[in-house]
Amino acid sequence: MTANLLYIIMEMLATSRTLSSSNLPSTKSIIDDLNLVQQRFVNQLPLIITILGLIGFIGNLFTFLQPKLRKNSFCIYTLLASFIDIINLFVNLFPQYLIPASGSAAASISDRLTYLLMMSLIDRYACTFGPTSRMSRLLRLKTVPWMIFIITAVSCVASLYSPVTYDIIPGYGCGSTNPTANAIAYISIHGILTPLVMLILVFLTYRNIVQRRQRVGAAPTTERHRRRNHFIGMVFAQVFVSSFFVLLWIGVYWYFLTVQNSNQSAEEWAIVYFLLSLTNNLYYLINVRSFYLSTLTCSLFRKTMTAGVLKLFSQTLYHRWRGRNAFVSNLTVSMRVGQNRQEDTANQLRSVL
Repeated sequence: MTANLLYIIMEMLATSRTLSSSNLPSTKSIIDDLNLVQQRFVNQLPLIITILGLIGFIGNLFTFLQPKLRKNSFCIYTLLASFIDIINLFVNLFPQYLIPASGSAAASISDRLTYLLMMSLIDRYACTFGPTSRMSRLLRLKTVPWMIFIITAVSCVASLYSPVTYDIIPGYGCGSTNPTANAIAYISIHGILTPLVMLILVFLTYRNIVQRRQRVGAAPTTERHRRRNHFIGMVFAQVFVSSFFVLLWIGVYWYFLTVQNSNQSAEEWAIVYFLLSLTNNLYYLINVRSFYLSTLTCSLFRKTMTAGVLKLFSQTLYHRWRGRNAFVSNLTVSMRVGQNRQEDTANQLRSVL
């Protein structure tokens, strides 16, 4: 969400609180109820989502750096997206918990995440082709840095409308000088075009999988194909969940744009503010969904993470056991040396006497 929109929402909240003190009992009751839910639940979502995102980032970092997955191009894209996830949460969302009117310092960070998810989907689409196809070249590790550079450049080009429509507003700071044009560009590119392209890639990938199964028939499935299918199901789930939250936020945002200049009652403005604030916070679940959806939908991810945790704990317990045994051995040796010295001293005294 842009800083302009957050500023407008805070003004709407102040207006709704002022109007709730009027002599309309039903309006006052509804506005007070929404304000209560806002303060006790919605305003706590940034902290909850940030904590969940931090746990997910640690889980992704630990799992995708395991030897079994670290050299897979899809895992590299997903791990890079996890870094953008946690940066976006701490730069854009968590400050809203500390200072509710702070706004987004770098809203375009979430756009980079969406394009990396699209790159992961393209990677899975490429793996449905044969090894002799040109698309299979995208799966090579040496191609990954180039693809990351290209997708970053594309995301920057897609966000060029921001520096065009934003400028310094006296007495306010950096803001959109043409909010309507900025909103239309944002909704068209990031709310309609991007989810549509991802859903088309999902359809094409699924079609290739079905066609390959029909050609192969009853032939046994190799371990490599099983791993690809695991990742394909995982990225499908991430695309559908991301598209849902994007469209949910865009729908409420579009409704706000259509009614912002109309005559609305205090009750209607309170509902609009509540929905805007709620969907804006839920939008950041896109930055949380990677680890949890991977755990739910991908058995390979679960097995790799479980094996890594067991290996980590087993090594820790082994080193502790080894250190304890070494300590006991050293203590035993020291006691024996001490006893030998005492015996030598006693023998010397006897010889003197």
